[in-house]
Amino acid sequence: MKKLTVKILYYYRIFGKLICFFIFGVGSFFLASIFFPVIIALTLLSPRLFQKTARRTVSFTFSIFIKMMILLRLVTFKVHHRERLNDIRAKIIIANHPSLLDVVMLISLIPNADCLVKSSLGGANILRGIVRRLYIPNSLNFQDVIEGCIHSLNQGNCFIIFPEGTRTRPGKPFDLKKGAARIALAAEKDIIPIYFGGNEKIGLRKFDKLLSFHPTERYHYILSVLEPVSIAAYEDIPAHKAAALLTDQFEEIFTREREKERAQSKNAE
Repeated sequence: MKKLTVKILYYYRIFGKLICFFIFGVGSFFLASIFFPVIIALTLLSPRLFQKTARRTVSFTFSIFIKMMILLRLVTFKVHHRERLNDIRAKIIIANHPSLLDVVMLISLIPNADCLVKSSLGGANILRGIVRRLYIPNSLNFQDVIEGCIHSLNQGNCFIIFPEGTRTRPGKPFDLKKGAARIALAAEKDIIPIYFGGNEKIGLRKFDKLLSFHPTERYHYILSVLEPVSIAAYEDIPAHKAAALLTDQFEEIFTREREKERAQSKNAE
């Protein structure tokens, strides 16, 4: 009987995930094709006001989406030290990247979030109206990306970066790129690391099948908002070396949090 219940719940969660993805697509279409054109018209003389309004709208809709997934008992969502995100401005947010939902969750927590996105999302599809006006495409050369980030940060936005550059490989050591550190050093902005913990996000990881889910439970997301990292210690170090050292610090932070989580899990058994 217990095995049958687990199997029924497994297929329910897969179905629920598909429904949520469909709703996400429909919502994106509505924002891009109806809501944002109206906001653009109303804020025609103020692109900055449009961006502020649009970012807060995206953050609000993403928070509704996460609450819907919680209500459908597909995910749990806990944030440790959430107060560290209260009214933050001009900070770089870095995080590990275990699943497809990570950026949605971060933007839901940070109303003034900017980020680097795949250039394909800015092409001829339903998301182009959001991407081209709100976020920075990764098709730009890196110097243009840095300049775009600095401009956004100077306007008071926070910038989300996943230093791994792609979703985390399960069971593998962290392999961070220097881009996040180079941006932080060039912009002269401190960094707030966020660690995504919880169970394995089977069905949301890179290369996972869409029609799959964690075999026995919901997706458990436990986000830890960690102490800010100051760039002051790197100011007098040559840029290339400073970027390497700062990236090593990011890697140490994420590795320490992963080991801490594993130790807590073993103690709970």
